[in-house]
Parts: sequence; structure tokens; C-alpha cells
Amino acid sequence: MSKVSKSVQKGMNTMNAIYNSATENYRQVVPKLLDDGSNLTQIGNVILDDAYKPVLNEFVSTLINRIALTIVRNKSFNNPLSIFKKGSVPLGTDIQEIYTNPANKKPYEYSNSAMAELLTIEDPDTHVAYYRRNVMDKYPVTFSREGLQGAFVSWDKFNDFITSITQSLYSGCYIDDFKYTKGVFDSLYNSGKAIFQVVNDVTDEASGKAFTKILRKLYLDMTFPSTEYNAFSKINGKGGTVTTWTTADRICVILTSDVNVELSVEVLAYAFNMDKADLMGRVFVVDKFDNPELKGAIFDEAFLQIYDNLFRMDEFYNASTMSWKDYLHRWATYGASPFANAVLLVTEEPTPATNITFATPTVEVQQGSQANATLTITPGTATSEINYQVENETIATVTKTDNKNCKVTGVLQGQTKLIATSDNGLTAEATINVTAGA
Repeated sequence: MSKVSKSVQKGMNTMNAIYNSATENYRQVVPKLLDDGSNLTQIGNVILDDAYKPVLNEFVSTLINRIALTIVRNKSFNNPLSIFKKGSVPLGTDIQEIYTNPANKKPYEYSNSAMAELLTIEDPDTHVAYYRRNVMDKYPVTFSREGLQGAFVSWDKFNDFITSITQSLYSGCYIDDFKYTKGVFDSLYNSGKAIFQVVNDVTDEASGKAFTKILRKLYLDMTFPSTEYNAFSKINGKGGTVTTWTTADRICVILTSDVNVELSVEVLAYAFNMDKADLMGRVFVVDKFDNPELKGAIFDEAFLQIYDNLFRMDEFYNASTMSWKDYLHRWATYGASPFANAVLLVTEEPTPATNITFATPTVEVQQGSQANATLTITPGTATSEINYQVENETIATVTKTDNKNCKVTGVLQGQTKLIATSDNGLTAEATINVTAGA
């Protein structure tokens, strides 16, 4: 038997996987793929024969729900930051993290009072952080019976058909996963709830060496017990500190591409006291952050708390158009641990908002029309991210224009509330009054 090409083998592997996992009814109707793959068209004719409609349904369902999903899962590992995922949590919406501070010392004493302390309770200094599921996305793709018929013409066409489905799903999921991970750092910058190290822009060899020197000091300092490099005191409203440290093999760095291009691998390897090969597994490069002031971060690998809550495919057949609409659903949790060391490298520290209020207490809008609502943010240079929502979306909807402006659309006569929320916990409200259209 002549050796088949990689393209043919790829399609044959998919077809064989479908056949091997199929029901007995499917196997009795659909012929098994020959070793050279020459009976592809014959298999297609049987699958697409209207007399065997259950076979077609099973083929499409298996192709999408099992084969396509496997391809998407494999492709998603190309996300350069996927290494920071902590696993899958399919049940519940909250994740709990517990940290206990090291015990405090007491002087040795030989006395009656010291003996009495034997029966006293010494409560551990324990703190808890919760992470709530904050991403519930779906990615749709549609393909027709006509497209499926064309797939059985050749193995190249068959592979192109599968790629047209999976590539669309994979691309959307991969890009968003990457953006959400970077967004954790942006959110911390906007809210000011992080430890910051101000650095100069890296533009040449001299500034690159200065930047590396800062990295090296942070790298060394993080390996010692300290309260200085975690943001627990900024996040915890009740006060208190957490003493923690990071072993050298757990320290990671994320840098923007404009910074990384100016730094030599040799200098970075020296800063981290490791071989160049080992260094590449600790330093990660991203294109940019939403905040141009944010140039990177040095952190404990436990800092990023990222979990997949749900990852599945669902399908719907539209008999009117003889087409299938498939959905990749992905629910996930993105957060940052207040107990782990992390320092954001910035050219300028953020200025969180101290007050937000709508310019007018009432937004007047007609049904089917739009009106602009403006938010006053104090100080004007604040970096806090603002989100807008409407209390009752049957009366009005809102679309964010930028941090200080949003568009309100009137839907139904009545009143509801427009609510603005900053990522550092501030809120502002205005009344939306929807009147009859002209």
C-alpha cells in the first residue's frame, strides 16, 4: 500500500474516530474507511442519503461534539498565557482560597502565667479570598448540508470543511482567553489594587539594563518572607497584612513586546540566575496592555487565578435552511490572588477614581431614540474602568461609549435606573425617563 499524505491521513483519522465511537446502527449502514481512504465519496453518499437520516444526525453530532471540540481544546493551548490556568471547576460559581500567616513568636518564660497559657486558644491568622465566575461566552458557527456534500469530494475538501468550523470557534475562544488574562493586570492597574514599581520606558541598551536591574532586585526580594509584594492590605477593607514569599522556580515575568525587544536574553538570564533555556519558560511576552503605562509584571505563578468552569459544544438543526448552527460555550473565572507576590511594572502609577456622579439626575429619551448620558469622574485623570447597566432593560438599554459617556436607548414608556460602577467599588445612579415617540 502506498503511503498517504499528511493531509489525507489527517482526514482519515477524523473519519475513523467517528466510526469507532459510533453506534451499532451507524456501523451497519456506513461502510468502514479503506486503508487507502479511497472510499470517501462512497461513505459520503451513504451518510447524505435521506433514507438514513439518523446516520447523518449522528455523523454531524459526533463530528462537532467530539471531534471538533477535541481540536478546539488542542488549539487553545497555543495561548501563551494558558500555562497559568489552575484547572477546571465544573460545579458552583465561587472558588475559595485560604491563606494562613506564619505564627508569631513569643518569648520563653518559666512562670505560673506562662504555664496558664498552655490552655489558652491561639487562633491562626487565617484569611480567605473568593473568586466568582465572571465569563459566560458562546461562539456560534453555521454550516449547511450543501457544504457537507462538498466535503466528501476529496480529503482536502473534507479537511477544509472541518477547519472552517473549528478554526472559527478556536480563533474566537483563543483570542478572548488571551485578552481576559491580560485584562486581569489592566483591571488591577485601573483599580489601583496592586503593588506598583515605576520604571522608565525601555528604548535602548542603557535603559534596558536599568530595567533589568529593577527586575533582578524584585526577583531576589520576593524569595524572602515579606508583606511588601502582595496587595492584600490594599484589597482587604479590614486592614491587616499577609507575609509570604516565592521560591525562585515559581517567579514569572510578563513583558510587553516593545520592552522585550530591547532586552537581551543573556542579561535577563543573569537577572534570574538561570540558563537561557530555563528562562524561556519563565518570561512571557504579550503585544500590549490596554493601559500603555503598564509594561509588564513580575509575580508568583499562584497570582493568576484562572479556571475553566464549562467548555462544551451544542448544536441546532434548522430544517428550513437545512443547516446546522453550532455553539461553543465557555464559562470561566479570571482573578488575582491577594496572597501571592506580584508587582506591576508601570511608567506611571494609576489614579483611581474617588467619586463618580452623573452630570444630570435624569436622562430624558423617547421610545426608539437615543440620548447621551455623561458621567463626572473625580479626579479627571482617574484610570478606573467604568461599566454601565440599566436596572430594567425592558424599558431602556445602555451602550458604553467611553468611560465618561454612554448611550441610552428608549424601549418602552416608563422609568428605570441607569447605574454606573467603577472597578474600585464606586457607584452612581440616574433616572431614565422614557416617553412616547414623536
